[in-house]
Amino acid sequence: MVGGSALGNNPLALAGTGVALAVGIFVAWKFMTGGPKIFLEKGKRKRVKILSIEELSHDVKRFRLDLGGKNTRLGLPTGKHIGVYCPNPPSCLSSGKWNGRDDSDRGKAEISRSYTPTTGDMVYGYADVVAKMYRPGNFKMPDGKEMVWEDGGKMTRYLDSLKAGDSIEISGPTGLVQYMGNGTFKLSGGRTAVATKVGMMAGGTGLTPMLQIVTAALADPADKCEFSLLYANKTEDDILVKDMLEAAAASSKGRFKVHYTLDFPPAGWKGHTGFITADMIKECLPAPGPDSLVVMCGPPPMVEFACKKNLDTLGWAKDRMVAF
Repeated sequence: MVGGSALGNNPLALAGTGVALAVGIFVAWKFMTGGPKIFLEKGKRKRVKILSIEELSHDVKRFRLDLGGKNTRLGLPTGKHIGVYCPNPPSCLSSGKWNGRDDSDRGKAEISRSYTPTTGDMVYGYADVVAKMYRPGNFKMPDGKEMVWEDGGKMTRYLDSLKAGDSIEISGPTGLVQYMGNGTFKLSGGRTAVATKVGMMAGGTGLTPMLQIVTAALADPADKCEFSLLYANKTEDDILVKDMLEAAAASSKGRFKVHYTLDFPPAGWKGHTGFITADMIKECLPAPGPDSLVVMCGPPPMVEFACKKNLDTLGWAKDRMVAF
């Protein structure tokens, strides 16, 4: 041939070769890496390194966990959670007491607590866990009683002591509730609940499964379910990831609405005040009915007294109430 090769004189052939090369590289990468990897293995504990710790407020921290590579996702179905492990404090083991009561972990050398990552399963390389640090002090509960915590929370005191570079052990997926998409929830016993409108009530870090569900639903073009969240905290500073909540609501085209209530609101506060009431639920969440569902997550006294009791008053059927 004169004047160069046939390939050099043929732009279409050259482009086709480029595409073929790109496809070949992708196939080779898939072959070598095995495609996306899942970090969690059901029934197996995994050690995970803490990449960073961010203080979101005076008593809330976000722990970024390293999943071991940019090609790895956690593998947690929406609505499920992970277990986090730590030693039972020596003072509890020696005395059999914690916060002035008998040890609820019954002297086990190791304990576990459940957390729902705020990052969904579409995130690769890391997972974020937000935890409230329950330090020793006095607390007012949703039933109005004052509680004195001499010791604080076992797990959060342990987490509070950690720094970036440390490792923890986790397991999962666990949990009885899974959001399947488009308003469908898979519940315990194989039961399924379907709704077009979902009301959510959360307290403190009980926000995390709600955020996980809403994030997944809004990211799915086929999901038409609508969500309304009533989020309770002590102070405005206690509101977790408020920027994420507001951004999600603003971009949802009306599918996600957020309402706040504070025990101790600042001057000029325009949200609700005090513990969750029947009137708040009636104003902020969908009305009870066959197409509505309400999901709840927070401290047990809040779920029992502020949520379920008021839902009963408003005529909600028990099979349309779901607690995480």
